[in-house]
Amino acid sequence: MRDYFDLKLLPKIDNDRHVMQSSSFDRREENADFGQFLYKDSDGSMVMLDEKGRGCVKSIWAAVTTDECELKFYFDGSDTPKYTCPLKSFFEGAIADISGPANTFEDRGHGGDDCRCGNCFVPIPYENGLKITASGKTDFYYHIMYERYASDAPSELTSRAEMKYLDAAFDTKAVKCENKNEVSFEKEVTLSEKYNNVFSTDKPGVITEFTVEYDEGTDLSNVKIDMFFDKNSISTVACPLLAFFAQSLGYSEIHSSVIDVEKRDGRIVMTSRFPIPYWRSAGITLVDLPRDSAKLTLRLKIEENTYDKSSTGHFYADYREGATELYDDWLIGEFSGRGNVVGLYQTCVGDQWCEGNEHFYIDGAMTPQINGTGTEDLYLGCYWPNRKYDSPTAGCVNDVFLLGGSTIQGSFAHTAGYYRFFRDMPISFSNGIKLAIQHGAVGQTYSDYTSLCFSYRLCDAASEMSDFLLCASESSLSLHSYASDEKTEYTLTSKVEADRKAPIITKKGFLHKDESCVSFKAALLSGNKGAVLRRVYDKSHSPQSAEVYVDGKPAGVWHDAGFNDFALFADSDFYIPAYLTKDKSLINIELRVRGEFTDFEYKIFTLK
Repeated sequence: MRDYFDLKLLPKIDNDRHVMQSSSFDRREENADFGQFLYKDSDGSMVMLDEKGRGCVKSIWAAVTTDECELKFYFDGSDTPKYTCPLKSFFEGAIADISGPANTFEDRGHGGDDCRCGNCFVPIPYENGLKITASGKTDFYYHIMYERYASDAPSELTSRAEMKYLDAAFDTKAVKCENKNEVSFEKEVTLSEKYNNVFSTDKPGVITEFTVEYDEGTDLSNVKIDMFFDKNSISTVACPLLAFFAQSLGYSEIHSSVIDVEKRDGRIVMTSRFPIPYWRSAGITLVDLPRDSAKLTLRLKIEENTYDKSSTGHFYADYREGATELYDDWLIGEFSGRGNVVGLYQTCVGDQWCEGNEHFYIDGAMTPQINGTGTEDLYLGCYWPNRKYDSPTAGCVNDVFLLGGSTIQGSFAHTAGYYRFFRDMPISFSNGIKLAIQHGAVGQTYSDYTSLCFSYRLCDAASEMSDFLLCASESSLSLHSYASDEKTEYTLTSKVEADRKAPIITKKGFLHKDESCVSFKAALLSGNKGAVLRRVYDKSHSPQSAEVYVDGKPAGVWHDAGFNDFALFADSDFYIPAYLTKDKSLINIELRVRGEFTDFEYKIFTLK
């Protein structure tokens, strides 16, 4: 696991971790995003997380919490919990190993106890699986963000003591940003032209602090910022200047782990600490629309660029604004190549926008690996309308309840703004990503949105599909030497999980019983660095497990715990490490089923 609270790590792109989420989203897509779990365990408890192999829980959020609910943490396949703790007490630090300033339990809404939510950013690593269960009063909201690691992925951190950047980020006694560090570039700027070139260089470097300072009362609402890097004529940062600092709704004091905004002696000082590396050149242009004269001070701290260009992304800030469309998710961004999504800023106004769940589709998956429980929950709040709050990782920049006369109806008349920085776990992708979010409970509202997505990206993908196996095709089964010693063929008619507008589809596939063995051949590209198996399966059977062998050698356990009897089709990925695929163009896959296992098709992606 990596301490991504070390800002220097954010631009580094790797493919040895897979980002996932488990949450209480409503499987029937009716906005009852609470009290939903992966499945019921044999002892009657509800399973929140059930993972096999190596990984790390990077954050846990929950709302409507109570000590009438009991959590249990089972590590490495043990039947005995290592930790047992009431839910509310967990966020108050009751488990010594998972406590500290990165655990909080606080008001983030106006509705009393139900509007208190817990956040835990203390990493919980595991070597051979982790199961988290809840029993007692379980009608709460939750999401768990975690990483899956390949069996050959390096363990870069072995103890909590090494997480110095995490603890520093949540230290309430830490000194606020005073820009005391040495300034590499400073310029007084008068925006007298439409296009104002305010900074340019033909030398490599990393902008580690980007500060804009201006007199209170100066109108910068029409100013946009463009940033260009490495002789590219297309800007990678193109957005309203104030949105870049989460200030598009007016001044809001923020002290997060990335953005700082405050007033000093009649001046507003906005600072971003996203590291921005470049290798050949950099340029910053402020576009003033219309050409109103305004004055500001630009300050940059620039350090030596020591990043490996081949594995480091350029910095992007992608902005969208407009009206929502009925029953279509709002598209935050859809990007190709490989990279890390590291932050979001969003504004919303309109009827019931706050209920929308985020849907993040990674590497072309048809079901989202990240499927949330509500817009306010994505930004680590709870029942809307939210109080203004800011934390190292998330915040609400204004209080629409107070602006609306302390009424729910009045709240909808005002635009709300939120930010979320994925310092706990950048959302990594190797072959594209789509980030979308509902508006309203099921996408049924007429609302106006803006969104700004911060990411580091490289244009070349790190994976490519090299084979495809369709279980309904006899020729495909024969071509891949597909075999199963105990399978039942069946036809399933349903839809894909999480997509409300998904059509009803019919597929033929197989149900494999306990102790059966499935085998097939899969083609790879030369010079590979591992592979990913993607399987379409039936979620009405849960949990599903199979031990995976590649050319007779163990590769891990393919485990899918989520149950859904409404939208049955989903896909699941299994990572095959490079030491099992090196110098091979064809591999033999063997799946030794433990319990039940379903399959309808497989895609094989070669990691490059």
